[in-house]
Amino acid sequence: MAKKVYVPCKLFWAKLKPENRDMGKNLPEGSDQRNKIEAEQGHYLVNCVIDHETKAQMIKDGIPNKGMQGQLFKEESDGTMFYKAKRPHFNPRMKNQDTDETGIEMGPPKVVKEAEDGELVLWDWETDGLIGNGTDAIVKFDVWDGKIITLEAIKIINHVPYEATGEKF
Repeated sequence: MAKKVYVPCKLFWAKLKPENRDMGKNLPEGSDQRNKIEAEQGHYLVNCVIDHETKAQMIKDGIPNKGMQGQLFKEESDGTMFYKAKRPHFNPRMKNQDTDETGIEMGPPKVVKEAEDGELVLWDWETDGLIGNGTDAIVKFDVWDGKIITLEAIKIINHVPYEATGEKF
């Protein structure tokens, strides 16, 4: 049984486009984690900065705080808390209902914004730009059976444009 959970947060280190998804190249070759990322053809990632109240609500809404999924809640030494939201590009375990084949390409999470008329429209990476650290958003998670949490969509509330530092290192 799947449940939708909506989390207001600030976004940091967004990798939400096919070209910049995490392909596991920074992990040791042959490691279990790298093998999983490669089998899933990469992960879309974003750190959702939250407060203690939001974390408590996420847990109440069904996002686990224990086990493997619970390890996605992190706290920095300065007290900043975040949830590492992720979505595989390809799910080798899901069954396609139409073809009965195992494995479904999930693609990137949907990113939307509210247009002037109040309608939700897809984020346009060319005209709207990349998502910078500190962007206010609402993140939609799909929580299945309290065990599998998938980043499903992001609604941008207040966009902070990404600015490259210009450093090569």
